[in-house]
Amino acid sequence: MALIPRVARILSTAATYSIFCIGMFSTAHAQNAPKKISDPTLIQQMAGTWNVQQRMWPGVGAEAVNLPPAAARRRLMAGGFLEEVMEPVQKTGEGSFTRTAFFNYNAVNQQYEYFSLDSRAPQMMNERSDKTEEQIHPGKDGIKLSGGNFVAPQWGAVKDAAFTYRLTVGEIKKDRQVVQLYLTPQGGESPKEFLAFEYIYTRRR
Repeated sequence: MALIPRVARILSTAATYSIFCIGMFSTAHAQNAPKKISDPTLIQQMAGTWNVQQRMWPGVGAEAVNLPPAAARRRLMAGGFLEEVMEPVQKTGEGSFTRTAFFNYNAVNQQYEYFSLDSRAPQMMNERSDKTEEQIHPGKDGIKLSGGNFVAPQWGAVKDAAFTYRLTVGEIKKDRQVVQLYLTPQGGESPKEFLAFEYIYTRRR
């Protein structure tokens, strides 16, 4: 009969140890889990319909070229990412285009991610932010995202121009936001980065 209390004590000790191990695992998992931030706020603020002024620069030191006015429809999708479809206000003629973009905050990688595809130069463009505090919480210069390499069939007077690129997504101030694309030529004696494309968004009332 003395065996029963002894077995009960062993089972009780095992149960206590198991609870302790589960608690330690949960604590360690919580400490190592990706930190969630409150800064998909910018993504949420970008939802809506916007008027867009577009400008491009053919090269370093070149004058800006104003492109036809456009409109952008930005939708906040399930999961918290943003879908944007941009088209010219006047959809006829040579200036017609469709630009689709997605903007997301990846809580696992702790990075902002941007993807775009433009019918004017149909190449997939992908950019990611760094995992720094400055990038996770946008400052006065917005969110800076680095891209890779691409070849433009023609940029300014140069054909088959190879570039590296990066993107800046600005903060929204008084219903106005600026998104800028910077290019760095991969050829030449002293490649210099230049502002190549600028989208100035104004929220429609």
